[in-house]
Amino acid sequence: MKAITAIILAAGEGKRMHSRKQKVLHEICGRSMVKWVLAACEEHIQEKPIVSVGFDGDRVRAHIGEKARYVTQEHADSMAEGILFAMPLITQPEGYVLVVHGNLPMLQPETIRMLTDAAQGVAASRLVYCEEDEETRPCAAFCFEINHLRRFLERDLPHDVEAKHFIRALRMEGERVVDIYAPAVECAAVYDRESLWDCTYLRQQAINTRHMKNGVTFLDPNQAYIDAEVTIGEDTVIYPGVFLQGDTRIGRDCTLYNGCRLLDTIVGDGCSLAAVVAQEAAVEDGTSIGPYVRLRPNAHLGKGCKVGNFVEIKNSTLGDGGKVAHLTYVGDADIGKRINVGCGTAFANYDGARKFRTVIGNDVFLGCNTSLVAPVTLGDHAYTAAGSTITTDIPEGQLGIARARQVNKDGWQAPKKDDKR
Repeated sequence: MKAITAIILAAGEGKRMHSRKQKVLHEICGRSMVKWVLAACEEHIQEKPIVSVGFDGDRVRAHIGEKARYVTQEHADSMAEGILFAMPLITQPEGYVLVVHGNLPMLQPETIRMLTDAAQGVAASRLVYCEEDEETRPCAAFCFEINHLRRFLERDLPHDVEAKHFIRALRMEGERVVDIYAPAVECAAVYDRESLWDCTYLRQQAINTRHMKNGVTFLDPNQAYIDAEVTIGEDTVIYPGVFLQGDTRIGRDCTLYNGCRLLDTIVGDGCSLAAVVAQEAAVEDGTSIGPYVRLRPNAHLGKGCKVGNFVEIKNSTLGDGGKVAHLTYVGDADIGKRINVGCGTAFANYDGARKFRTVIGNDVFLGCNTSLVAPVTLGDHAYTAAGSTITTDIPEGQLGIARARQVNKDGWQAPKKDDKR
């Protein structure tokens, strides 16, 4: 098979989106529209794709990065200009050029394969999705034989020339153009927020269906929002109102109750999460979290941990079997195994200018309302008395008490109200 190069037309401003962001950068299930298109094309092309940009082109380049080559066109609505500017980057003498609009996020790789296969040995193929007049029927993508395309572009063309004009010219010259039919849903273009939602809904349905076929249970798949890159293990149960975003990975036999929002987070097997908000965190096997827990970046919970309601953990490691039951802030800490953190404990890690770490050994017990003023280290089997503010290290096996001594006043009488008032 001769080499195929893809040109992705991504210059449109998208005025109907009413957005400061370029149209093709709007996301569907965690992936921008242009990346959906690139993903559909990538396995069928032999060179880096060429992306034609215009409005907000720098952001498009930064978003896609080195996975593509770029040209900038002057007229955002000109398909011919986008192709014309891209052609000098295509150096092979023979082959095919795949042309796809960047606002077609529903295209499937299999459909692109059918389009490129159909172009072999003919002047062009086009992807169509309705039975209108042969010359004017809407087309979602094209695959041109490169030399036929070069000869057409050598003409003095107006900037508003469209692919259908090229198709008409080929047929007038007796060349063969093959039509490949695709479901209309695959060729749905995004022009505004309403069509963005339509495609998002369809993509979400497809993603959730794929997970169900792989052994995941959704109590209501219409109320679970799973990004394209997310992986979920078999026998996991997803309740309504769960958001799994970015590169999140969920293990087997987990239960995610409503209110969970996990971004770029790894969860092991057999975990239970309820109303957990997590970003760039890791949770090992058999851990139970929630409700109302926040895991900030670099929070790492070991195996068999229990983290209860109203707990926040940031840039910290909690060893296997650790318990942080409720109303606790853990920040910048290295915590050993089987620790018990009492209610109301706070890790004071910030002096207004710098962050400091707290180091806690294995089998440590922190009494309620303990404040740990970092930097501080607690050895294995150390204890803190309830209400203590710990500012110095506690050696292994010792009890730290740091609070004012209680004094009871014998014979004390409560103040009496003035009767005249």
